[in-house]
Amino acid sequence: MRHGRRSSLLLALAPLLGAALFAGALAPPPARADASDDALFAQLVGRVAAQFDSTHGGFAEKGAPSSPAVTLALAIARDRSDALWQSRATQTILWTWTLFDSVGGGYFDQSESTRHDRGTFEKRTIPNAERFENLMDAWRTVGDTDYRRRAAKVADFFDRVLLDARGGFVDGQVGDRDLVPESNGLAIHAWLMWAATTGDPRVRDFALRSLDRAWTVSWTEDIGMLHRDTFGDIQKAPQLMDQVEMGRAYVLAAHLGGRAGDLERAKAIGDRLRSNFEDMEKGGWRTQAVLDRKKTKIKNAARVFDENARAARFLCELASVTGDNAYRDAARRGIRAFADDFAKADLEAADWALAVRALDHPELPERPEWKLPESTPTQPRVIQITTPRRKK
Repeated sequence: MRHGRRSSLLLALAPLLGAALFAGALAPPPARADASDDALFAQLVGRVAAQFDSTHGGFAEKGAPSSPAVTLALAIARDRSDALWQSRATQTILWTWTLFDSVGGGYFDQSESTRHDRGTFEKRTIPNAERFENLMDAWRTVGDTDYRRRAAKVADFFDRVLLDARGGFVDGQVGDRDLVPESNGLAIHAWLMWAATTGDPRVRDFALRSLDRAWTVSWTEDIGMLHRDTFGDIQKAPQLMDQVEMGRAYVLAAHLGGRAGDLERAKAIGDRLRSNFEDMEKGGWRTQAVLDRKKTKIKNAARVFDENARAARFLCELASVTGDNAYRDAARRGIRAFADDFAKADLEAADWALAVRALDHPELPERPEWKLPESTPTQPRVIQITTPRRKK
């Protein structure tokens, strides 16, 4: 009986818990300035809904869940109080938990990796960060503390296995210890969300220290974020996703931590997207930015469908924090450039739906009330030990 009352109380408080941690999460999105955005959003949502398969994990493909589809489903559930979309999200999250390693912690990349005869340690940082955020998002939306408990287990895996004491996170459970901007951006973003969820300033401060190290190691003026090895050698040409994911982490840090430097760094990355990566002829953003032989022009490169969606979402979030609509205009140009491809999109439509939604509803978390650090005694504690006398 007591358990039933507790469950009822949690359900009753779920909207309040969500509102406390997510600014505007339960409010309907504002009316869009461009009605065609609504049509694009509805089209993309329809494409995502068509991909739901309850017999194969929900929003999943090739044995791996689509975290953006879960994020979208939970956002729709909040906006519309839609039980169906909430159910689709939670079904996918519960199936995803079957990929969690109950012994060593962390998520395996896909269901194939969980087979006992494979003996794999394929637990990369990127999918773990995305699924980590899905659990926190589910707790805020649904109000079931079981999601927070499971998120704490993922946080423990990050802390024990992926965290680099110098700042930042490694790219996966196995492999070298290079600071890879893309995976670090996603991991730091998730760590900041965990800080907002727990109100723990120590978690926040490590994320901020990680951003400082990433900037020192990876940032190159006029080029952007670069993947360098331990010796400082460049491993790849400037990659779009390195800019986007680190940019999103700096935006969130500026919003939660209030450091002016993080906002300036986010703007610098956003400016590189517009100057180095944007394809002004075709629209959208190139997957990498490499100068030609004369070093006067960026070479043409492929425009990757889902990468462009994430770039548009980053620029929308940047516009919401800076108040500079030039970033939002760039995002809208990128969205329009791919609009003709939306009709045949599969689960990738979720990334695009989140980008379109972010044009007017970026949904950044509310700043929490950070817990005060535990007080320490001003004088060392003296413990007196009395030795019993020997009997004569």
